[in-house]
Amino acid sequence: MMVTESDRKVLHIISGLIPLSLYIMPEWFGFSSWFGFTTRQIVLMILGTFAVPFIILDVGRRYIHAFRPVFQWIAGHSMRYEEEVHFKMTGASWQFISFWLVIWYFKLDYAVPACLLLSISDAAAALVGVKWGKRHWFNDHTLIGTAAFIVSGLLIFLIGYPQLIFWKVCLVVVITALAETLLYRINDNFTVPLISAIMLFILNA
Repeated sequence: MMVTESDRKVLHIISGLIPLSLYIMPEWFGFSSWFGFTTRQIVLMILGTFAVPFIILDVGRRYIHAFRPVFQWIAGHSMRYEEEVHFKMTGASWQFISFWLVIWYFKLDYAVPACLLLSISDAAAALVGVKWGKRHWFNDHTLIGTAAFIVSGLLIFLIGYPQLIFWKVCLVVVITALAETLLYRINDNFTVPLISAIMLFILNA
């Protein structure tokens, strides 16, 4: 069962709770460590617990028929045509991988907004582009959709990370938006968090 792109982007937005949990867990549960594990390590362990079997089922369903109904039950509501029919690895698997790598390696001021650029800005680009986009500038990407990515991305940094250097943040958001469009052969669930986090790190924003 395949759904609309709008439905998928709602799930995208909800996925923003994963990086935000790095802040929410200490605030809600009153701890920054648990049995010697830091909040970051706890989030990575929880994320890995869901991600590893999900990715194994996703990749394995191409070769092992028994995996197909199980994965269909888990993720059938959110798969694109090529993911469901041609067994292409789902965007959810790519997102699990990119989120885990970014949260594991980069400091929180880089990791969390990098993930939110995917959860919020990529969703904004798709939703605005589908609703109001008329002028396409590359492939199926619209000018207004890309503008929505940039504006929402800048708002993430202005509201949540005002301590970062603004011109560097602008550069990161614009280049990430362009990369998300131009690197269309690579799943943007993988590229957006990684490119933005790496750029924040290189620029020392």
